[in-house]
Amino acid sequence: MLGAIRNLFASGEEDRQPEPVCFLAGAAARVAPVRDALAIYKVNGEPFAAIPPMLEATAARNPDLVFLDLTLSVAACHEALAALAALPRRPAVQLLSPAETHTYEQVCAIGQLRLAGEQKGLKMMAALQPPYPADAVCRTVQELGLRRDEAGRPKVTLSQALKHDWLQLWYQPKIDLASKRLSGAEGLIRVHHPKHGIIFPDKFLPGAAEEDMLALTERVILSALRDFDALAGNGVPLKLAVNTPVSALVKLPIAQMLREQRPQSPAWPGLILEVTEDEIVKDLDVANDVANELRAHNCNLAIDDFGAGYSSLARLRQLPFSELKIDRSYVTACDSDRTNAGVVEVIVELAHRFGLKTVAEGIETTHESHKLQGIGCHVGQGYLFAKPMEKEKFVQLLRRRTVVDPVDQARESLGRPLPALRFNARP
Repeated sequence: MLGAIRNLFASGEEDRQPEPVCFLAGAAARVAPVRDALAIYKVNGEPFAAIPPMLEATAARNPDLVFLDLTLSVAACHEALAALAALPRRPAVQLLSPAETHTYEQVCAIGQLRLAGEQKGLKMMAALQPPYPADAVCRTVQELGLRRDEAGRPKVTLSQALKHDWLQLWYQPKIDLASKRLSGAEGLIRVHHPKHGIIFPDKFLPGAAEEDMLALTERVILSALRDFDALAGNGVPLKLAVNTPVSALVKLPIAQMLREQRPQSPAWPGLILEVTEDEIVKDLDVANDVANELRAHNCNLAIDDFGAGYSSLARLRQLPFSELKIDRSYVTACDSDRTNAGVVEVIVELAHRFGLKTVAEGIETTHESHKLQGIGCHVGQGYLFAKPMEKEKFVQLLRRRTVVDPVDQARESLGRPLPALRFNARP
């Protein structure tokens, strides 16, 4: 959780967090656009002309987010990462690229810094390029939950959400990158609080008890099975995917749930359960057994966030999956970042060799989409195409057979032209 929790006995105020702390290290003129963007979202950014005074300030205040201008020298940034990693609460770090286009040396330097930060336990955000647009800063603020209106919300637990039936399954379209047709959708959990509106998973999932996570997973799977009929009623038999912890594969009677609750329509294309790479490699034997059982019920496993873990190529051969989802950290700027592009190319090539479908998550620009299509990635997902939306809005989208709603949303949030999409399902 970002921000230290106040001493409730001293303040007398419950469920409140201190205001987020953001440090900006760099020349005033260069960090000014970032500081202005933070102000739009009511987040205070404190500038420092050099790294040493910024590090001195961490003795009094532990920052939640630090922006590092690479014009201060790569060596100084490496020193800053080491110092930030030693803080009691490690901040997220976002690098400010020196130019819109990178030389080979700059690409290597950025990649090395990101890797060094991650190895030290820091959350390294995708590097920002000049002129540091406000929408890009906004995405960082939202991802880290630094907006004051979010920080001031009372804590909602998964247990409460389950008890009061506040959970909703939203859907984000998955697009065939070659045909630009809708190829499926991922179900994403949200809490619809009666007073505070929509609350995202990072606010109610951390620290949840295993029994609550199992109850959530069961509810999500059953919702996805029930929702198929509502979605297919519009002539688009979509293959839906939902996230599943490994413990649920072992402890929930998923095969029985599929046998008893699966849609009876012959058009049902099946269900995909997404499991993260770092979880599944811990017990491949169990994963193989479960995968074989689920396949008999037209349910396949997908490995989520692939590339974020440390699977060897030998292990990759053993993974019982039909689909690989490439981690968004490599999708971001894959059109301009040689390191990211190289990683994606290797993953896609291996997936093709093993007969697996590839899905790139977190696509936000047309350049990224075109690059991924050229590499041979099959499916894309991200704000470029559509944000996650309530089931009712998704049904309306399918009924109109148009992408007007999500495209308009993406244009408003990203300010970029988008390609025309055909939202008819693949035969």
